[in-house]
Amino acid sequence: MKRSVDLNKPAAPDATLFVGAGVTLYAGTLDDLDWHLHGAPVFVAGMTGNFRLRLPDGEWAACRAAIVPAGVRHALELGGDPVAVFYPEPTIADVSHLTRLGGGWDDRHSILFTSGAELGIFRDIYEDRGSPGYVDEAIKDLVRFLRKRQSEPSLDPRIARVIERLRRQPEDLTAVASLSADSGLSVSRFLHLFSSEIGIPFRRYRIWNRVRAALAMMLAGQNLTAAALNAGFSDSSHFARLHRQTFGVAASCTFRRIARKVTARPQRQGPI
Repeated sequence: MKRSVDLNKPAAPDATLFVGAGVTLYAGTLDDLDWHLHGAPVFVAGMTGNFRLRLPDGEWAACRAAIVPAGVRHALELGGDPVAVFYPEPTIADVSHLTRLGGGWDDRHSILFTSGAELGIFRDIYEDRGSPGYVDEAIKDLVRFLRKRQSEPSLDPRIARVIERLRRQPEDLTAVASLSADSGLSVSRFLHLFSSEIGIPFRRYRIWNRVRAALAMMLAGQNLTAAALNAGFSDSSHFARLHRQTFGVAASCTFRRIARKVTARPQRQGPI
């Protein structure tokens, strides 16, 4: 006799969300994600099978894993299956580093697709939900693997300094004119160089950085309103709107899925 399934019953929390100084990782079940774009490249992989990704032109593509560059609009049809979604910051890894997680990549609209990918470390994180310390070490191992044959991304030092400033002070809304002057650049040159180096406009990256910062604060125990204000948003509604634009889903929907919340442990040296 076929067992009936209550489609209105919320899924049991099973996901791990990790937000560190240089990476963000979600490993767990997810429903479909509406149109969105990120401020960093993302590697997304189905841990039990294929998923569908909607391209900027509206067409759908089925794959086991994909790499979406920063600023490329897309949507995901995941159907509640477990996935790994890994975002390295521009100072940690770029698209070329992420290709080490698979082979036989096909390119459509700047999005890379493959039918096979290296998922072992993501499965381990997903299945071992009892040890927060393990996630931190596993992420460091993953970054070392990505850089095994490549050095860290080579960014213009002026842009790298601005990114570090934003990371340390996400609530700082210093005008672009001041940031460019501090970098010894005109506003137009600064904005052009930033987009060239990072792949998205400065304004979009600053939003991404603040959304990430708010998520980290929520993982550390702050409520949504406090985290939003401390990350420089005018209120929780402002954060919620930009979170949906960034990830294609409401923050509340994501947090309902989370069984383990992890932030990187402080360290004296290194980017993560």
